[in-house]
Amino acid sequence: MSDFSFLKNYIFVEGDAEANKEKHAFYPLKKHDIENAELRLGSSFPKELKDFFEQIGYGFICNPNKSGVNRLMDPSSIVDFMLGEGVYEYDPDREIYDTQNYLVFFEVSEGTYLTMDLNNDQHEEGSAIYYFGEKIASSLKDFLVKMDSQTDYFL
Repeated sequence: MSDFSFLKNYIFVEGDAEANKEKHAFYPLKKHDIENAELRLGSSFPKELKDFFEQIGYGFICNPNKSGVNRLMDPSSIVDFMLGEGVYEYDPDREIYDTQNYLVFFEVSEGTYLTMDLNNDQHEEGSAIYYFGEKIASSLKDFLVKMDSQTDYFL
């Protein structure tokens, strides 16, 4: 199991105004939120992402940085994107992403996303992270540590 405890101090209750003042802002998820999203998707989330959802939740990394959204998407939004439902139903940006081999999980800015390699989920270190096909981190934890140190290091 991946350990994301270095981000636990940034977990807030939805609507907490203090979240906007912090470097990161995450919101906890209930187990059934993750399970329901996986049922809709028809498969499980990569193990490392599921560990993150269970330990931390979803939300924003490098929150005060206004150059991008930097959103770790919630499970339901990920599934909406992958299935082309909800706000993503007519989103032309979906065509850019290979949703058969990669899972969109992070919104960099409007229409720009990071993906996780679904084909290497069984590796001990986790799933590699990609920005437009270029590998930017060997795992979700590696990505989050790098972002915590230097926002938008991959741009």
